[in-house]
Amino acid sequence: MDHIFALLGPAYLLAVAVPLARIDVREHRLPNKLVLPLMPIALLGQLIAGLVGGDWLRMGMAAIAAIVAFVVGLLVNRFADLGMGDVKLITGMSLALGWFSALSPLLALVAGFMAATVFVLLMLLLRKTRMGSSVALGPYLLFGFAAALVGSV
Repeated sequence: MDHIFALLGPAYLLAVAVPLARIDVREHRLPNKLVLPLMPIALLGQLIAGLVGGDWLRMGMAAIAAIVAFVVGLLVNRFADLGMGDVKLITGMSLALGWFSALSPLLALVAGFMAATVFVLLMLLLRKTRMGSSVALGPYLLFGFAAALVGSV
């Protein structure tokens, strides 16, 4: 029963996934007004789940996953070309998925980056893009999130 409350964060992200993906494809940005609410909503759901079920370890795992994702994301932002919107999205996804499994955030990232890689390679082969072009990563991260959520719930 406590998992129902922990789904609050993932449900929010699924609800804003289409607008987020559209904005990212069109403008190459993930707006804070859609991304940032994910973290307090996920925390609230996990707090209620912890109160109902007494499983505080899961909340700790989720927090650790989010912190690790944020630190790694900041490093990639600093030394590579990952946008801060992507860093915030990855952090929120890790928090929302971390409750369900310690591996779910990692699986979401792997699935998202694999999907983006396949798409970019296809576009290169079809000569629809060239090396050095930027790619809106948000839709692929959201795909990875949905795939990992289905696999962990």
